[in-house]
Amino acid sequence: MNAATFTRVEYRPTAATIPTSLPPRSPLTVLVGICALLFFAVLSFGAVEEWAISILEVGFTLLFLFWAAHPLISGKIKLRSSPLYAPALLFGAVVVVQCGFNLTAYRFVTLIAGLQYLAYGMLLFLTIQSVDREQYSKIIVWSFTVFGSTLAVFAIAQDLAPNGKIYWLRTLTSGGAIFGPYVNHDHYAGLMEMLAPIPLVLGLTSLTTGGKRALVVFAGIVMASTIVLSQSRAGTASFLAEMALLLGLLLARRKNGRVAAVLGAVCLMVLAFVAWVGTAALWRHFTELQDWMRMAMTIDGLRMFARKPILGWGLGTFTTVYPQFRSFYTNLFVNAAHDDYVQVLVETGLIGFTAVVWFILTVYRGGLRNVSGWNRDWSRALGLAALIGCTGLLVHSTFDFNLQIPANACVFYFMCAVAASPATSPATKLRPVLGTKK
Repeated sequence: MNAATFTRVEYRPTAATIPTSLPPRSPLTVLVGICALLFFAVLSFGAVEEWAISILEVGFTLLFLFWAAHPLISGKIKLRSSPLYAPALLFGAVVVVQCGFNLTAYRFVTLIAGLQYLAYGMLLFLTIQSVDREQYSKIIVWSFTVFGSTLAVFAIAQDLAPNGKIYWLRTLTSGGAIFGPYVNHDHYAGLMEMLAPIPLVLGLTSLTTGGKRALVVFAGIVMASTIVLSQSRAGTASFLAEMALLLGLLLARRKNGRVAAVLGAVCLMVLAFVAWVGTAALWRHFTELQDWMRMAMTIDGLRMFARKPILGWGLGTFTTVYPQFRSFYTNLFVNAAHDDYVQVLVETGLIGFTAVVWFILTVYRGGLRNVSGWNRDWSRALGLAALIGCTGLLVHSTFDFNLQIPANACVFYFMCAVAASPATSPATKLRPVLGTKK
């Protein structure tokens, strides 16, 4: 044997082995930042207080500047297009016209609300630009599954051992119905409607097996159970609508009775978990269906719309204008229309409402493409789960004002961007190069 001859295996970073499409570090950094801000918004009481909203707006602005810095410095600007941009820009144009021509009942409030929606727009844009790899979809699935299930366990613990304070520390100043980190139990239900489908859809795919699949499905069951345990009637109905849509989409695609059996078993396990943890007060609450005040507010809102049907009264001005149209007496402060569709119709008129409908239809047009191949692709599975989650909140928005809660609005627009985005490509892998040296 010649001792001077040997063979070595090495990696050589040439153009043939490392393509230019190798994912840069900035999209992942932006995605991590987005998830961190979304989790912060939820944990900070839904980001309903000024300090939390300010942190969200500044955070999304800094993330946008960070994203823009790389292409500006390198001189190579590459944008992912999306059909969601057009309706979002139309809605923004309505707000600009309201402020620019003083066509709002309270210009300062419309300006503040407009800045908040600008932050939502940056979130939507950054999500579309960042979620461009299948590995990023996998990160989102696991991150939201872990976060959602942990939050659900905390909410159950707080509900079983309450002391009238959020986190057992924060005292309410204006009353409420605490569940989890939210003052209003309906808003907690709205959040879980968007998060619970992620582990439930993942459990139906071939992406997990054995014990991992069982754990994922159990996490989804716990998350879904807290929707019922929160005593939100609209939330429970919305979750059932989600499961019906998921069942319909999967059966239409596969014609497989196994899917129906699995989803039926999941719903039964949710009911069993609720029966085990729930109390008599929970079941009594679901029999109290008198809610005439919301119906009256809807009728009043339609009268407000009839007065200014084109551009509305101004974004964010419902609370200011509503007292002169209120048809009933109450000593309660009416802070929203309790129907997001009526509120957007009142505040932005037919043009703004058209933009919203256009946006929703675009989400479904893009999201339904993920039904094909959802069983074996992380990005398509996430897209399907996001579409189901958006459906739950859209149903719930008929009876409540979840989209007026910044945390829920942020998660909703994030899910819309994920659902409407095209399926992403898997990460490029390096291949070894064999070399011989004598």
